[in-house]
Amino acid sequence: MGGELILVGAGLSTDLITLRGIRRISEADVVYVDSYTSVTLGDLRGFIRSQTGKEVLLLKREDIEERYFEVLIRPALEGRKVVLIVPGNPLDATTHVALLSEASRRGVEFEVVPAPGIIPNALTMSGLMIYKMGKIVTLTYPKSGILSEYPYDVIKDNDLRNLHTPLLTEIDLEKGIKMQVREAVEILLLLESRRGEGIISETRKAIAVSGLGWDKQRICFGALKDLAKLADHEGPHTLIITSPKMHFLEEEVAQIISRRYCHEIK
Repeated sequence: MGGELILVGAGLSTDLITLRGIRRISEADVVYVDSYTSVTLGDLRGFIRSQTGKEVLLLKREDIEERYFEVLIRPALEGRKVVLIVPGNPLDATTHVALLSEASRRGVEFEVVPAPGIIPNALTMSGLMIYKMGKIVTLTYPKSGILSEYPYDVIKDNDLRNLHTPLLTEIDLEKGIKMQVREAVEILLLLESRRGEGIISETRKAIAVSGLGWDKQRICFGALKDLAKLADHEGPHTLIITSPKMHFLEEEVAQIISRRYCHEIK
């Protein structure tokens, strides 16, 4: 019987993984979990063990990006069913898209089992309209003293079309990096001080989403100056810069959801 590579989405928390995902894990010969591209809240390995009896092995960045053939593809070519559990939705990260492409080129059968991910759920759970979602961009810390201005350009371009800008914040679990909302706001204001084009201001409205899918999820709608005062929270974090002219229903529902899931901004 031929082997297979199966990418199983773990969802945003352990209880959001699908029944199909659990079945595929139960049928697998070897089960790995990606431990660096994002985070699934809760004890994922313990949950999988309790549901399937399978031991889950952690994969680091180099295992997936450099040793993928030895770790994931070769076992499948040798007839084994290999499952890679991915936090969120499997193909949201380009790392896993590239892995799937490489497996296909080498003749490996594959399956993708979807699950809830940050996009588009951070947007829709905030009360915003999905058809008003603009280009997505990742906000990163300065590297070697250089701060990328690309997120500023994306916000500016989305603003021209009156679209919301979802900002994914930098995360690297292996290095202990998990950008908080206050840091994201600081970076945006720093970019504005450099560019001076009036795109970002302390009073600009945005929605801070963190711990989405968790029982302590936080969704806060307000001015950037207020969001900057939020306490550190479980990630991953998404900061949505709302469009310059929000639809009245969006603003109303964003406020309703914020009152329900944000206890720090009144």
